[in-house]
Amino acid sequence: MDPATVEQEHRFEKALREKKGFIIKQMKEDGACLFRAVADQVYGDQDMHEVVRKHCMDYLMKNADYFSNYVTEDFTTYINRKRKNNCHGNHIEMQAMAEMYNRPVEVYQYGTEPINTFHGIHQNEDEPIRVSYHRNIHYNSVVNPNKATIGVGLGLPSFKPGYAEQSLMKNAIKTSEESWIEQQMLEDKKRATDWEATNEAIEEQVARESYLQWLRDQEKQARQPRKASATCSSATAAAASGLEEWSGRSPRQRSSASSPEHPDLHNELNAAKPASPGSTGALALTKPPSPCAPGTSSQLSAGGGRATPPLVSLYPALECRAIMQQMSPTAFGLSDWDDDEILASVLAVSQQEYLESMKKSALHRDSGADKS
Repeated sequence: MDPATVEQEHRFEKALREKKGFIIKQMKEDGACLFRAVADQVYGDQDMHEVVRKHCMDYLMKNADYFSNYVTEDFTTYINRKRKNNCHGNHIEMQAMAEMYNRPVEVYQYGTEPINTFHGIHQNEDEPIRVSYHRNIHYNSVVNPNKATIGVGLGLPSFKPGYAEQSLMKNAIKTSEESWIEQQMLEDKKRATDWEATNEAIEEQVARESYLQWLRDQEKQARQPRKASATCSSATAAAASGLEEWSGRSPRQRSSASSPEHPDLHNELNAAKPASPGSTGALALTKPPSPCAPGTSSQLSAGGGRATPPLVSLYPALECRAIMQQMSPTAFGLSDWDDDEILASVLAVSQQEYLESMKKSALHRDSGADKS
């Protein structure tokens, strides 16, 4: 180059650097300089110029209806010629690449402002592809060292310099938060499950213990003898029903009961029978020895202090034990008659109450006889 051209190139580079902050990167002068400059802007490597050329020619063929209007020769012949690596590119290829990468293409020629700008189809804020035109034959790459543009326009959605790291960080934070939330939900579910299982186990244990305690209480009640006081009224009712049954018998049935099969019953009934309606003697019966009524009763006097005949035992003669055993034990609040102590207590109490009623009847008759 002559000194004037060298000086012009030097001033051009200095002006772009001082006023715009741009740096001119020298491309190899082999006929593919335009595609090398675009490859340096898009891929960061001018040796990718063959890929850029192929994409550009393919794009022109796909849009032949539009671009063929700007070509004077046969369009297919034009494309085939441009596919060769040593063939220069011009403004048609610049427009095609602006649309391909959707980035404006700015052309600088010995000035700080572009002499031509080719726009893409869609307007955006992406950094333009900048090239410089030298000596009317060669293209170099103009880059902004403070703003990287490599990869912009390669079809990566929303790609920005440094966006990849930010996106990775956001995705990592989001994944971490989702993982933490999922872990917390799992822990809450596990705690709820443990609480439910523990509650069910406690309820089951309480129910089992309550049932076992109920069984023990039932067994204890079955083993303990009934208190005599709890069966007094039942025993009295049973004895009264037995006497009513005896009094309700016919004379033939009573005579059969007084047969030699029941000599004791016949003799003691005769002994307990009053002597005569007009006699002043009172009927008095002795208390039988029993666990509930130990000892003997005192002699009852009627009228002028006359001594009453000795008390006699009536229940053994009536064979009340046999009678009670023939009755249903449930009438006395018992499950069976196997316990002799319980049966003896019931018979003793009922006999005591019956004898007391007989004493009261005798005293009432004696008092009536004295008044007459």
